[in-house]
Order: sequence, then structure tokens, then C-alpha cells
Amino acid sequence: MQREDDTTEAVVSLERRMLDAERRAREVAETAQTVAETAQAEAEAAREEAVRARQEAERAHRLETQARERLQVLVEAGVAMAASFETRSALAAATAAAARRVCDYSVAFVVDREGRVEAAVGAHRDPARFGMVERMARAHLPDPEDPDSIVAEVLKTGEPALIPNLSLEQMERMMAAGEQRELARSLGLASLIVVPLAARGRTLGVLALVRDDPSTPFVEEDLSLAGMLAARTGLAVDNARLYAEREYVAETLRRSLLPPELPGIEGLEIAARYLPAADGTQVGGDFYDVFEAAPERWIAVIGDVVGKGAEAAAMMGLARYTIRTAAMSEGRPSAILETLNQAVLQQTDDERFCTACCVRLRPSGSQTRATVSSGGHPLPLVLRADGSTEVVGTPGTIVGVFENPVLADHAIDLGLGDTLVLYTDGVTDERRDGDEFGEARLHEALSELTGAGAQRIADGLVEAVVAFRTGQPKDDIAILTIQVVG
Repeated sequence: MQREDDTTEAVVSLERRMLDAERRAREVAETAQTVAETAQAEAEAAREEAVRARQEAERAHRLETQARERLQVLVEAGVAMAASFETRSALAAATAAAARRVCDYSVAFVVDREGRVEAAVGAHRDPARFGMVERMARAHLPDPEDPDSIVAEVLKTGEPALIPNLSLEQMERMMAAGEQRELARSLGLASLIVVPLAARGRTLGVLALVRDDPSTPFVEEDLSLAGMLAARTGLAVDNARLYAEREYVAETLRRSLLPPELPGIEGLEIAARYLPAADGTQVGGDFYDVFEAAPERWIAVIGDVVGKGAEAAAMMGLARYTIRTAAMSEGRPSAILETLNQAVLQQTDDERFCTACCVRLRPSGSQTRATVSSGGHPLPLVLRADGSTEVVGTPGTIVGVFENPVLADHAIDLGLGDTLVLYTDGVTDERRDGDEFGEARLHEALSELTGAGAQRIADGLVEAVVAFRTGQPKDDIAILTIQVVG
């Protein structure tokens, strides 16, 4: 009996161990499955996180690229605008930059002082279609009173306009029937931005950006960029207009201080060239004049006033009209310069002075007697008919510095074909890499013009100086030539 009980217990114990082993195996399997599922879930989460990170990186890169492109638009336009003071150049820079990077084509309209649209400048992404854009814009310039014109609305309100999706009906209302509407259909007009060109409290025009593909409408970010571009363009246009006005005033003043045309003198051929060194908005200091002081007695004068601008213009006016007045009563050039010296000392309250060379001309058939006096001015040259050159006169005192200037008269006879050349120091003082044009080169250039007429000699000397110099001119250039032609 004892043996049977032991066997039963052994069997039961074995079964228990087997059950325990099976349970532990199941537990291990379940744990392994849980671990695997957790690992799979973590891997899936990691993949999703990687996708999100990649998408975020791509979005950041896209935004960075867009920001860089937008900045490039402003940089390109700004650089081009800075290179010119012309209104059309500023508008061309803005429309070209926009068409290259923001839209398919762009048009800028500018208004006159009465608010009427006076001009249009356009650009297309495809250079071959530039002409089509401008023809469309100019076929019918916007009327500021047209209720259907988005350009008129922006001009009136000064507020930008964004039409992301422009319908065919809207496009046809905006465009004049005929050529303009047909060109608009050809170019495409699906999305539109119009922003004002404004500066210093005034609306000067509008900038319009157009996309021709309905699938890529403009968004608010594009409107913001267009506004920044328009702000820069408006300022450039206003600056260009101010520059043009100043240039016009300066040119008008300059013309008033130089003879409108040189007189015709029997037996003489007279010519002049004037080349200002300053930009167009300033009046230079060089002047010249030729006039009849008495029967058969003419006065030719050339001078150089210190400084530029309004003060120089005032001094030039004083010098020119004092010389004309003095010549009516004074026969000697030195006496005329003495009168000018007193006028400068008495009528200017600052340290203004000038140099001047005064010549009295007495033509007589194939000869002319010239009497020269210089007040601190470069002495004139004579180009003889045989090609030789010589200096005429004696150096004198600068005008407007001393109460008793040293001034002398020197007479010389000019024969047929001889040319008297008066010039300012802008000719000889011009430099190239530290080297001065100088008197030797002036004599050489003059000799090479032997046989030429008075105007050709003046032009040739200017050409020689311009060819010699490098960079911007250092000073104004004035040249007056008097040739005996019999």
C-alpha cells in the first residue's frame, strides 16, 4: 500500500511541476508579446515623430526660403533704384523684381500733380512679353474717377487691395474694351494685388502684381511683401522727382548765367564748350561771355568763381553783369577787372573771390588785335595757323582779395587762321592716377587741332581732357575759342 501512495504522489508532483512550467511559459510568452507590442508601439510613435519632425523641418525650410526670396525682391529692387535718379528707372526696378520672384507680371502707374495717371511701366516674368504688358497698361490709362477701376480705388483711398481669385466678369469690368481687354486675356489675370506708391504724405501712383494661374492665388503674405516693395518704390519715385526739379532749377539758373548764344563778329569765328563737374542739381563756378562794348570793340571774358551752388551762382551773376557794365566806360581790360575787384570786395560779406581773364578784341579785316588782362586766371593760349602755340599775357592778382590788385594789359596781333583759346583750370587740373593733364598736354592737344575751326578746337580740347581723366571730373571745364577767319 505504501508503494502505491508514493507513486501517486510522484505523479501528482510531476503534474504540478508540468503545470507550473506551462504557466511560467505562458507568462513568459505573454511578457514577450507585451514587450514586442510595446516596442512596436514605440517604434510606430518614433516613426510618427520622425515624420512630424521632417514635416516641421520642411516647413521651416520652406518658410526660410520664402523669407529669403522676399528679402531678395526688396534687395534687388533697392539696388536697381539706388543706381538712378529717374522715375522710370525706379518703376522698372520695382516691376522687374516683382515679376522675377513674386508674380507673373507687374505694372506701375504714376500720377501727375493733379492726380491724373500719366505713365505706366510694366514687366513680365518672360522678357519676351514685356512689350505686351506695357501695351496693355497704356492702351487705356486708368481714370481716377472710374468706379470699376481698382487702380482708381487704391489711388483714392490709399489702401492696398487683394483679390485672390479674380473672375472673368471682374476682369472685363476693369479693362477697357478692345486692345486692352484682349491683351489681358492673352496675358492672363487670375489673382491681383494693387498697392499705393506713397511718400511724404502723398500718393504718387500704384503698383499692381498679377498672377495668371488660378491655382496659385495671392495670399496675405504676398500683400505684405507688395506693400514693402511699394513703400521703397514710392520713396524712390519721390526722390527722383525732387532730383529732376532741382536739376531743372539748376539748369535754368546755369543757362541764365551763360550767354544763350555767342554773337556773330565779322572776321571772327567764336565757339565755346562748358562741361560741369557737379551733378545736375548744382550750379558750377565757371562762366564766360562775349559782347560788344562799343563800335568795333568787343569784350571776351572767362572766369572761375570759388565754390558751387547758390552762392557761386550769385557771384557769377555779380561778375558777369559788373564786367558788362564796366566795359561801357572802361576801355582797358585791366580797368574792367579792377572794377570787378571793387564790386566783389564791397558786395560780398564772406570770403568769396574769383579769377577772370578779360580780352578786348579789335577786328580789322584779316587781322585782330587782342588785349589781354588776367586776374589770377590761367593765361590764354594762341594756336597759330602754322601749328605753333604760345602763352599770352602776364599773371595778375586774384579778383576780390586785395584792395589794390596787380593787373596788366598785354596786346597781341592775331593773323588769319590764328585762334585765341581761353580756358578755366578744370582743363589743366584734371588728373589720372596722380598725374595732372597740365599745360604741356594742353599745348600738345592744341597743336593736334591745327587747321580746325573754332568749335572743333573747343570740342577737341574737351575730348582730350575727358579721355585723359579717370573717375569723376574734378572741376568744371569752360573753353572759349576765338579764330580769325577774315
